Amino acid sequence: MPAPQIEYPIHVASAAEFEEALKVRIHVFVDIQKFSRELEPDEHDPTATHIVVLCPRTDKVIGTLRILKAQGAAKIGRVVVMPEYQGLGLGKKMMAYAEQHIVANLDKYQGCEAIKLGSQMDKIRFYESCGYARKGEVFDDDGSPHVWMVKDVKSLMQSS
Repeated sequence: MPAPQIEYPIHVASAAEFEEALKVRIHVFVDIQKFSRELEPDEHDPTATHIVVLCPRTDKVIGTLRILKAQGAAKIGRVVVMPEYQGLGLGKKMMAYAEQHIVANLDKYQGCEAIKLGSQMDKIRFYESCGYARKGEVFDDDGSPHVWMVKDVKSLMQSS
């Protein structure tokens, strides 16, 4: 008999969960990937919608991302899952939840025709597997090469 599927709760973060999410971001982006500490948190966090995934046993935040309103697009960023929980599909589930949230709240993201994100080069395949397409040239983000990736909102609305 196969092992039961573990459900990891994913939802919009509470204020307390946002504080935990910041700790996750600092651990992965600053401690592990060596991005600048000054970037966590940044000026966009107060107006962003923060999505979290929780460990079902402890209710601790183990993954997070944020959604910002950008010109003509919703922008997903700061996508991170704690290393010990990577490989379980939680990043994809958070991305799908974020996309559903954007579509359900299009009034908040007025004029949003696309979802975009800046991908680290080694994460491109992950975002392609989520339906995003590479757009534009490589750019530098705090010393790390990134590329813009986009997904048409209309494609999400047709599949809803």
